[in-house]
Amino acid sequence: MKSEKAGLYGIQYSNRNFEDGYYWGKNQFNSSFPAALACYMRNKGYGAVYIQHAADQKTTISELPFDQVFGSDIGPDELYFSFEDSYSPFGRFVHDTLKPIDLVIKNASSGEPIRPLEIKLTVIPDNSTAGKADDEFSAELVVRSPTMRYMAMSMAEACSGKLDDVRDILSPVCCKVRHWEVSETMKAHRESIFEALEIFLESFRALERPLLMQPIWKTDGKSSSLADQCLDIFVWSDFALARLFMDSAAQKGGVDSKITRQQRAAFRLARFLYDLSSSNEQKVFQEPIYDGMNYGVLNDKEFSIPGRKTIQYLRCERLTTPIISKGEIKNIILGGGHKLLSPERRFDAILYFSTDLFE
Repeated sequence: MKSEKAGLYGIQYSNRNFEDGYYWGKNQFNSSFPAALACYMRNKGYGAVYIQHAADQKTTISELPFDQVFGSDIGPDELYFSFEDSYSPFGRFVHDTLKPIDLVIKNASSGEPIRPLEIKLTVIPDNSTAGKADDEFSAELVVRSPTMRYMAMSMAEACSGKLDDVRDILSPVCCKVRHWEVSETMKAHRESIFEALEIFLESFRALERPLLMQPIWKTDGKSSSLADQCLDIFVWSDFALARLFMDSAAQKGGVDSKITRQQRAAFRLARFLYDLSSSNEQKVFQEPIYDGMNYGVLNDKEFSIPGRKTIQYLRCERLTTPIISKGEIKNIILGGGHKLLSPERRFDAILYFSTDLFE
């Protein structure tokens, strides 16, 4: 696919104009390049590595065609890539403002929203695995609050015909919670809420759908050189994503132990689903959940998981040997677009490459 204008493979219609250097800045490139990579892999006939929720509180890996990641089999010239947009169908679940997600894939002709996707471009290895063997390399995953909101709404949509069953699972525990924002209250109900959530996840995991796209780029160890096979895409389902915080949340501490970020994420999901399934309108207010339930923990991010822990979910041959080679990058970044890139200037990076300063 050739182009004389700066652009990205497969993205013909978008709310980003890739002839404008602004859209090659770090904040934009980190979501637009993965979308183009997905289009490229789709055209090559490759699927994404799909992480799904399995039985017994486990996850499993399979390959998912990008038609299913995108939510449609229509061609790239019929898709519209709307970055930093709200997925309007989820508006029916909330009373307040629907936050944007990294990417909403739409039908270019009708404007119909097809799939919301959060995007997390991650490097392999991260600091926690760089000193290990190559087949132990993995990536850190930092999860934002909007990701958790969309996870809850994605689950709600999947279970929309069975909300009475959701309420029956959560109500015996959640109806006893009077002050969700109070740490001491939540500590008293901690284990019972986790148990109810596990029942919910096991009961409805067959309804899971793709939500978070995690492209990986691999370097030779901690160097700045790309590995020969350096690019691939992992995709998390909404239900599999819950394992990232549920597995950590369930680790027992003392009765008075501090509420962790992962436990907070579990409490927020439980309240969202309980409030939704108990409401006549089947709507919730997000603010008391995602802004009010803090427990003394900052809201800068929901939580992060280092590579030494994510590897248990990501481990497969394509984590060690990604499917796309570095020589193919020129087929994804088109029309001299690489010349418009504007990487961050970091003092430590400049010192690292300014070896003459230390001679």
